[in-house]
Amino acid sequence: MPKVTKIEVQKKNKERFNLFLDGEFEMGIDIDTLVKFNLEKDQILEPSDMQNIQEYDHYRRGVNLAIQYLSYKKRTEREVIQYLEKNDIQSNAIQDVIDYCYKEKFIDHEDYAESLKNTMIHTTDKGPEIYRQKLYQLGIEVTIIEKYVEAYEQQQPLDDVIKVAEKVMKSKKGPEAKVKQKVTQSLLQKGYKFETIQLVMNEIDFSQDEETLDHLLQRDLEKVYNKNCRKYDSDKSVIKTIEALMRKGYNYDKIKSKLEESGISNE
Repeated sequence: MPKVTKIEVQKKNKERFNLFLDGEFEMGIDIDTLVKFNLEKDQILEPSDMQNIQEYDHYRRGVNLAIQYLSYKKRTEREVIQYLEKNDIQSNAIQDVIDYCYKEKFIDHEDYAESLKNTMIHTTDKGPEIYRQKLYQLGIEVTIIEKYVEAYEQQQPLDDVIKVAEKVMKSKKGPEAKVKQKVTQSLLQKGYKFETIQLVMNEIDFSQDEETLDHLLQRDLEKVYNKNCRKYDSDKSVIKTIEALMRKGYNYDKIKSKLEESGISNE
């Protein structure tokens, strides 16, 4: 049976030790492993002792990796597991590491959800559904997700959502109906619920001055008509142009008037 012949502190890490058996280097161990097995010079080790030491030190390596990983920011169980797997920690040791992290409150999904909620509300323009997706992707339990999504909806100021909508509105050009549609689509993509969007839309003034709308209609008419002229004869080009402009939200009578004004249609 092997005998411990030397235990020395590693030069680069004072928390780890080199374990020598029968004059040969056997393995590196951390201080917790050293203390747990009460290792000392001239100690005789059974084969089962070595297996227990190796398994425990592997677990301790996983714990140290997890603590280091968690020291930079809050993480979920899924993130920690993926990190440990990436660093070749065995599955049986990973579960023990996760149990340790929960016990020491290094992993706390409620705290994580609360922190992410506050960060997203105050630093992003995203709604509760994007928040929900993030929690789901990170492996948060459904009960916690529902609880904190509800809190997100209650705590996100409606005025902030209105500002998001107004910013989107200012970047869109075209008839009022089309701009409303684009703002609605943008807010849905940002994770806001339709009920919230309806409240926001009722608070925004989408009206545009006639001169601006007239200019936009003229611009779009020329662009669409010139494109259709390359595909169709004169009459069909006019019909296709009217259809395209109406899909953009322009009023039929104004389209007809602008066509006549441009000398394209006299009907």
